[in-house]
Amino acid sequence: MPKKVSSLLVGLFLFGGVAILAVTLVWIGATRYFDRGKLYVTYFDESVQGLQKDSEVKYRGVKVGRVTDIRIAPDNRLIAVVMNISMRDDPARTTVAQLTVTGITGVLFVNLDRRRPEDQAQAPKIEFASEYPVIISKPSEIRRIMSAIEDFAHKLKDLDVVGVAAEVKATIRDIGQLARSKEVKGILTQLERTAANLAFVTGRVEKSKSAGTLQDTLTDARATLKEARQALNALTREVEALKVGELRGQMAQITRDLRGTSQNVKQASETLEQLLERLYQRPSDVLFGKPPRKRWNE
Repeated sequence: MPKKVSSLLVGLFLFGGVAILAVTLVWIGATRYFDRGKLYVTYFDESVQGLQKDSEVKYRGVKVGRVTDIRIAPDNRLIAVVMNISMRDDPARTTVAQLTVTGITGVLFVNLDRRRPEDQAQAPKIEFASEYPVIISKPSEIRRIMSAIEDFAHKLKDLDVVGVAAEVKATIRDIGQLARSKEVKGILTQLERTAANLAFVTGRVEKSKSAGTLQDTLTDARATLKEARQALNALTREVEALKVGELRGQMAQITRDLRGTSQNVKQASETLEQLLERLYQRPSDVLFGKPPRKRWNE
């Protein structure tokens, strides 16, 4: 026959089980108590799709709490996210909240970071009483990218592309008309003629110096120089009459180039005149000076 179980052993077994259960309950309760932290709320002016209850709340990557509730704010515009946070400092005064994506899964968590002066301007305005201390928020990186794309699209839409294209075509057409105009062709002809005259006069002076017939050449040289100056003055008047700078601003470079060319021609004529004047007053420079070197084809 089986021996009768002692009632004392049964009592001890039951007492031990109850004690273990009590200790377990106390441990769980204490853990929940120390893990409770303090409730805070932050308001987001964007979609919180991917954020849910019990989502993590991190401070610079370190877990400091969890999301306890997600609901619509009293103004029916913002989204209120209630969080249980355990931090030594008051996060409502020192941190800013931002939605952050976990990898490529699309799951969100609330990331806390140190508050900067410009964060207050980015935070949504709270125009109602809040049940918990408020941690300000700033737009997520996804929201910033989407906002930048929207702004670019609006600016592109507001841009008068047709008008700009028409303006460019009109400018190109005016440039072509100016390049084909008689005034520009006349300017180029005058420049070529003036340069040729100056080169001719210079050559005659050099030859006269080497041949000793400078006195016979001075009169012709002065006449040629006078003709070159008259051509240069006519060229200057034609450039001024064009008023190219008024052609939508794009033709200013052409005007500067033409003016630069005319200045170069003017300087060359002045240099030639000084040479003629010196030789006319002191022809001994030709008689006693060294003759120029002969060229390879002379």
